[in-house]
Amino acid sequence: MNTNPNSESYQDNIYVEVDSQRKPNKSLFGLIIGDLFGHQKMSLFLLLMIVVSAGAVLITTQQVRKQLFEREQLMLEQDVLESEWRNLVIEENVLADPKRVEAKAKNQLGMSYVTPENETVIVIKSK
Repeated sequence: MNTNPNSESYQDNIYVEVDSQRKPNKSLFGLIIGDLFGHQKMSLFLLLMIVVSAGAVLITTQQVRKQLFEREQLMLEQDVLESEWRNLVIEENVLADPKRVEAKAKNQLGMSYVTPENETVIVIKSK
């Protein structure tokens, strides 16, 4: 046994230091959160802004896609309505002056009514 008082106190200090390292006061998560709120406020603010901007990008992208889909549907509807309008204009012209339209079809386009004498039936047999 060593009777030197300095050597005993040195050994006691070693045990004290080892014991303090084995028993942390806070968990790792608590230390990280404490550090963020205590010393890294700017980093926390920037992280929050990144999350907010990412959410804004997602919402904006979804709205743009929805509006593009609606635009496409409206353009298809416009095509259908324009076709119906053209047909109505043609019908109005025919009903207003059918003889003029018939004469124009015969003279310019060479069209005529189909009669049983000039009718040709083609039969296609499928396999």
